[in-house]
Amino acid sequence: MITAERTIDSRPKDTASRTKAVALFVRGLVKRYRDGTEANRGIDLDVQFGELLSILGPNGAGKTTFLRQITTELLPTRGSISIFGIDPINSPREAKRKMGIMPQEAGLFETLRAREHLELFARFKGLNRAQARRSAGDVIHELELDAESSKRVGDLSGGQRRRILIGLALLGDPPLLVLDEPTTGLDPNSRRAVWSVIRKRVARGCTVVLSTHYIEEAERLSDRIAIIDEGRMIATGTLEALLARLKQSYRLTYRNSADELIVRYFGKFAEAQRYACEWQIPEYSLVRASLEDVYFELTGHRFTENESAKENECRV
Repeated sequence: MITAERTIDSRPKDTASRTKAVALFVRGLVKRYRDGTEANRGIDLDVQFGELLSILGPNGAGKTTFLRQITTELLPTRGSISIFGIDPINSPREAKRKMGIMPQEAGLFETLRAREHLELFARFKGLNRAQARRSAGDVIHELELDAESSKRVGDLSGGQRRRILIGLALLGDPPLLVLDEPTTGLDPNSRRAVWSVIRKRVARGCTVVLSTHYIEEAERLSDRIAIIDEGRMIATGTLEALLARLKQSYRLTYRNSADELIVRYFGKFAEAQRYACEWQIPEYSLVRASLEDVYFELTGHRFTENESAKENECRV
C-alpha cells in the first residue's frame, strides 16, 4: 500500500492481506494545515465488514477532517488508508464507487423535486434509468419522504432536506456508508427513523462509519464506538468495554442547599446509596455511568461544555 507522502511502506509483508479482512483500514493518519494546526494526529482504526462504528467527539475534535480524508475530499499529510483493499489516495474514483457519502453540509438543487433529485444522483452513480427510479423510490420510502417526493427541494423543511442528503448516500446500496453527523437538526422521531434505516442497511451487510456528537446516538446505534478528542483517537471498543474502563461506574446526582448540581461517582451501587443516606439527600438520581462519563474519565473534561454553563455543575 502506498502512503499519502509516497514513502516506502515499512510494515510487514502480510499487511496487504490483513487489510482485505476489514472494510476500512487506517494507520498513522495525520492532517496538518499550512498554519501548523494538526486536525488529526496519528489515527489508527480498523472497521470490520458489516460493522457500524460511531466516531464520537465534540465539535472541533477532528471528526469531519478524518472522514473527509477517508472519502478522498482531503489528502492526508501522512498515513495510509485502505477501503476494501483499495488505496483511496492513489485510486480515488475506484474507492468512491464503494462508498455512499453524506457530508456534514452540502448544497442541494433547490428547484428539483425530491424524487427528481434522488433519481439524478442515482444516475450520477452509474445506475440506468430504471435502476435509478427504483433506487430513488426505495430510499424515499425508507426515509418516510413519500408525501414530500413531489415537492421542490427548496420548499422542504430543514429536517426533510437533511433526510434527502442521507438518501443520496443510500442510493445504489453502496457497501460502505460514511455519514458525517447524519441526524444533526432532526427531531427525535426523525432521528429514530434514520437510525432504523441505518440498522437495516447494516443487517443487509453494509458497513457504516458515522460521526456524531450525540451521546445517546453512539450508545444506542453502534457495534463499536471510537472516541476522538483534539485530533486523537483516544479509545475504541464496544459500549460495554468502554464502560468497563471506569473505576467508579455509578453516578449520583443531586442539588445542594445552594442549588448547585453535584455529581459524585462510586464503585458500587450500595456505596452510593449509603452516601445519600448518610448525608440525608432528599432527592437524587443514581444511575450506571454513561459514555459521557467514560469521555470525562479519559479526557479530563466534559463532552458538552455548554451544558456545564447552564447547570453550574460541580464535580467532587
